[in-house]
Amino acid sequence: MTHFDTELNQIAYIKNLIEQTSNLPISILNCKQENLFSDFIIDDYVLNQLDLTKTYTTPQIKLYSLDEIYMFISYIKESELIGTFIVGPISYKKISLNQLIHQAMLIHNLIYHEPLTFEEVLKENFYDEQLIEQMENKLQSDFTHIRIDDQIHEPFVPLHYERELLSYVKHGNTEELIKIIDKLTPTEAAINHLNEDPIQTMQTMVITLLILASRAAMTGGLPTALAYKINTYYLEKIQKTTDIHQLNQLKMTCLIDLTSRINQINTTETSRPVSDTIFYITKNLYNNISLNDICEALHFSPSYLSRLFKKEMNMTISEFIMQEKIEEAKRLLILSNHTILEISSLLHFTDQSYFTKTFKKITGVTPKVYRNRYKLLS
Repeated sequence: MTHFDTELNQIAYIKNLIEQTSNLPISILNCKQENLFSDFIIDDYVLNQLDLTKTYTTPQIKLYSLDEIYMFISYIKESELIGTFIVGPISYKKISLNQLIHQAMLIHNLIYHEPLTFEEVLKENFYDEQLIEQMENKLQSDFTHIRIDDQIHEPFVPLHYERELLSYVKHGNTEELIKIIDKLTPTEAAINHLNEDPIQTMQTMVITLLILASRAAMTGGLPTALAYKINTYYLEKIQKTTDIHQLNQLKMTCLIDLTSRINQINTTETSRPVSDTIFYITKNLYNNISLNDICEALHFSPSYLSRLFKKEMNMTISEFIMQEKIEEAKRLLILSNHTILEISSLLHFTDQSYFTKTFKKITGVTPKVYRNRYKLLS
């Protein structure tokens, strides 16, 4: 057996070991892009980005789409490149970046029998020294302008103000939020001395505050899905606003909005299990919701949740689901052109007759009468 055959056996062993323990797909390619151990075809786009004649002794982590990651590492023995491990495609939804970096450290150790630190993998893949140096030089230049201006004595965004603000958002304290919010607004002189486009500078600041505040709100109890929707809405508004004063107003609006929602959660008379149940139902109105679905998603026992919900809401979970579905049907009748049959189907009623009967029982009129009465007003 030749030296090359021995090394092929070794990397076949490593490949099998990693696949069996991590459940990650692995290919090993030689310099001619030939797959040494399987017929798995790697995407041409990925191969075109990879020079298989080069050596990658430190694992290379590459994101090729919003959800597709590959990892590369060379197997070198006695200065000879035997092959390149290609791990992937890996779904970003199934593995975190932290897990992926540790997998890279493990593979490196299996191949080279030497430790590799988390920071080394991180720096190799995500630390662009030249870019960071350019940014550092630019920051030094910008803040020199600030320092030489006697009018400016405060940092651009004072850290203690930011911490206070996020604390107020997290705890739903709108009164204290209002007191501090203007202190986070840079003066026009400060913006001008940053040698940046004033609008872009303000947009960046408001977006940053929005993201930080929404995270604080989630910590304070705001449901994650709702926080993301609020973020999406305000981000679009911020990006379209090209007036500094309007941006400042928008900053106040989004921060107060998030804080008020937490305040509402904190002052509501319903317990956390019940409020979570209500949110789950309102988020899933277009699904066929059952008590078991809710309990499985929220990790409560059906008997406990049913008793608690009835005690606090004075109605059963089934009655509340029906009530919310009818409220959504009312909105669809007024705001959409869906037929009554389509609305019935969208909201998962068993048939149109049952939908009409339930609608009339709750509202006092049929869906057709309701649409005729209010569609004209919309």
